[in-house]
Amino acid sequence: MSVINTRAVEPLYIVILRNQQAESLLKNWVREHRVEHTSVNGNRLMIHHQNAFDRFLLTWSHNWDLVTVWDTWNRRHIYVN
Repeated sequence: MSVINTRAVEPLYIVILRNQQAESLLKNWVREHRVEHTSVNGNRLMIHHQNAFDRFLLTWSHNWDLVTVWDTWNRRHIYVN
């Protein structure tokens, strides 16, 4: 009998943007930086690969005070200054 691993489809990180235009800002960021392994759902950016998260940290040019990052693997928030 095999065990189904549900973590394979879970994102590694969930970026939550508290902004009225969050979905369009996140989609524009994904398109501009040609980032794969992501999906946008409302004000949430689901990141499925570590390189995509690293790129987000380096290239996000909007207000960091409106960003919350949830690490799904470690079940904790990541505070970005």
